[in-house]
Amino acid sequence: MTDATVVLLTMGGTIANPPERSGYISGGELVDSIPELDEIAEVTVKEVRSKASSSIDFDDWVALRDEIERVLSESSPDGIVVTLGSNTTAETAYFLELTVGTDVPIALTAAQRNYGTQGADGNRNLLDAVRTVATPDARERGVLVVVNDEIHAARDVSKLVSGRPDAWESSDFGPIGLVDKYGHVGFYRTPDRIHTDDPPFVPPSDGAAFPSVVISYAAVDDDGSMVDAAVERGVDGIVLAAFPTGAASKRDGKPDQRAALERAVEAGIPVVVSHRGTEGWPASTYLTDAQFIWGDTLTPSKARILLTLALCRTSDPSRIQTYFRRY
Repeated sequence: MTDATVVLLTMGGTIANPPERSGYISGGELVDSIPELDEIAEVTVKEVRSKASSSIDFDDWVALRDEIERVLSESSPDGIVVTLGSNTTAETAYFLELTVGTDVPIALTAAQRNYGTQGADGNRNLLDAVRTVATPDARERGVLVVVNDEIHAARDVSKLVSGRPDAWESSDFGPIGLVDKYGHVGFYRTPDRIHTDDPPFVPPSDGAAFPSVVISYAAVDDDGSMVDAAVERGVDGIVLAAFPTGAASKRDGKPDQRAALERAVEAGIPVVVSHRGTEGWPASTYLTDAQFIWGDTLTPSKARILLTLALCRTSDPSRIQTYFRRY
């Protein structure tokens, strides 16, 4: 047993979902199934949610963020680990990166194979996540995702595959560290865009609604009607999952997605240009296009998170653009 202390916050997901029974096992059962944890840290468990990742919503994120803040205010753990469903692990990590300010390492982990099944990866991922946050070198590295022997930065990681343990990648930049089978944790780089002191954004409080932001996907022959419908119902922001160059769908002489997005901007709705590929950024010409906000290397789903939180502060496109350049 070591002197390290780690708080485990559980949210449900495949990592805690045995196929032979309905519902999720408790965090205590999960910890008890990994006796090696006793050699790494004293683990305290708090249940936050028990649900599938596809059911996670903003209220769940706020509840998780608030529980982390409560843990940090009541104790001084060496690290915090969150277990949850795999589909929204990357987005949840980025939300926490933008809304929690601490130098205490926070690691999210998940599983691709159900708890207790042949070849299940969840117990190993949880063991590695606890190892990671219990390592002094993990401090001041922001929110992490620890899966499949790799340590990823919250901003950069995405889930790209269904079912395989190697589902997560940081496509442009790669993992920031590794955990080997002997339990050694090694870090190799620190991303520039992390912040471990004051959180850059504070989510709405007292049950107030988040701004409404939708993602419009670029596809051949899109007539722009979905963008127009979003504007009609009063959306607060739009993220374009553009073609990899950053272009919206255009149709010569016909109504199209590009024209609909321009109308949205004219109506005062911020439009962020992301793209539907897995690497790189939209063409840098969008940095000088006053109509749209350049989404940098953020995926459309993460661009939506940042735009949503930015709109809690301002609807000024120039200010929002600075957030996309910084975070």
